[in-house]
Amino acid sequence: MRGRMALLLGLAMLPAGAIAMQVGLNAVNAREAAYEQELGRRALQSISVERGAIDEVREMVRVLATTPALQQIETGDCRAWLGDVVAQYPYVAALAVSDDERRVLCSVPAVERGYQSPITPLRERARVRDAFTIGLIQNGPLSGGVPILAAFEPVRDGQRRIGFVSASIRVDQLRNLLDRSRALHGARSAIVDGDGQLIAQSTPPTERNAVGLPTVDQIRNHLGPDPTFVEVENGSAVIVPLHAPDIYAVMSWAPERPTWQRWTALALSLAAPLAIWILAVAAGWFAIEVFVARPLSSLETAARGLARGEDVLDTPALRTAPEEIRSLRRTLAAMAKTLRGREQRLVEALSEERALLREVHHRVKNNLQMVASLLNIQARSARDESEAWGLARAHDRVQLLALVHQRIYASGEVRQLRIDELAAEIARQLIQSRGAATKDINLVMQLGEARAEVDRAVPMTFLIGEGVSMALDALANIGPVELRLFVQEGAGGEARFAIDADIDSERAGAPGPGARLIDAFARQLGASAGRDPERPFMLWVRVPPAQSAA
Repeated sequence: MRGRMALLLGLAMLPAGAIAMQVGLNAVNAREAAYEQELGRRALQSISVERGAIDEVREMVRVLATTPALQQIETGDCRAWLGDVVAQYPYVAALAVSDDERRVLCSVPAVERGYQSPITPLRERARVRDAFTIGLIQNGPLSGGVPILAAFEPVRDGQRRIGFVSASIRVDQLRNLLDRSRALHGARSAIVDGDGQLIAQSTPPTERNAVGLPTVDQIRNHLGPDPTFVEVENGSAVIVPLHAPDIYAVMSWAPERPTWQRWTALALSLAAPLAIWILAVAAGWFAIEVFVARPLSSLETAARGLARGEDVLDTPALRTAPEEIRSLRRTLAAMAKTLRGREQRLVEALSEERALLREVHHRVKNNLQMVASLLNIQARSARDESEAWGLARAHDRVQLLALVHQRIYASGEVRQLRIDELAAEIARQLIQSRGAATKDINLVMQLGEARAEVDRAVPMTFLIGEGVSMALDALANIGPVELRLFVQEGAGGEARFAIDADIDSERAGAPGPGARLIDAFARQLGASAGRDPERPFMLWVRVPPAQSAA
């Protein structure tokens, strides 16, 4: 019961615990969101130089592309002009004007007349997009074959594109800018293209547990118009668009707190509401244990004592129990007192009934013995032998009936009698009543314990008595003979009775006229009786229990 009540209490308070844990998780998420916002703000501050340089390059090529005189410029006529532009932007490595067939019309540094720039994926993307495009070229043709960050802006004559203005920044120049940002903000930074490939990065640190950069797959999966955050080795990173969807800046910082401190804060945020929920369940269980479970257990113990006939005691647990349970204990005590009084009256009534029943059996036995004595006197004074024999048999039967009542009276039993003991006494009494006619009969009894209901004892007594009488009539006055009597209880409470003698049928006399009585008593008991026509003094009977007979 205690376990089930604790479980139900825990389930009842589970929503409150879940809400408390959700509040803790929300607090952790809020701290993480604030931390990410701080990283985003710092990232935007850190890339301000790089963003400014790229914006200047874009604005420069846009202004050049929209200059009306650019379409009439012949090759070689604009070098000084482009040189002045490059001088204003020291981080620009090269500047060129080319037609739509990739022929360079004018460039700084200069190239030979008719030079055709190589096909690059970036220029093809700019041609297909027909808009400003910026990206990485591994071998810049105007920058000495070194990697550059190139920008292309289309030049139009009305609505028709006639070429491109391109500008480039050396990657090593970008690395210097990134190292400057890293020195200022303590971060590791990089510039990547729209495919997640690295364009430039700050000088990798030499420390053992230095913060890492996101992998190509991480970058590719988190590119977008807004800053996104990823976990990297030994820190966190933010990916910020410089010019989406072409180039992005990546900034990585070591965490402000060690990882174990962050996990500890998260664990505490979850453990605190969990501990509160456990304490609430424990407090509820303690209250149930003290005010409900223990008093009910004591009340159950008192009820067991009541079942054993003991008094209902007022234990300490019951004295401190709620008023409802104390009232139940008082009711139980009053009920126990009432039941004890009724039980005592029932015991007394049962004792009186038993005494009355024994007295009835005693008086019936005395009256039957008086009748038997009268029959015996009448038999002795009879003038005819057959009359004397009939009165003697009547005397035997009345004596057997008196014997049954005597057994009931003597044993005090009102439900069952021992049939084996009754059969032995019947046989001895019948042999004794025959006198000298049965002096040579040796009675051998093989008795096993067998019982029968009292209301079936009378017909069973007559059944056994008639069987023994028939055998004695057949074996009287023929010399020494052994009469065997078997009584035992079979399977299912079945009583078995048998009579046999060690003598052939030629020496035996005619049995008495008790066969019809045996059959009548057998039918009354639902028993089966068997005889041997060649040996009429033999008899075996199987008496089923009362339920089977019914």
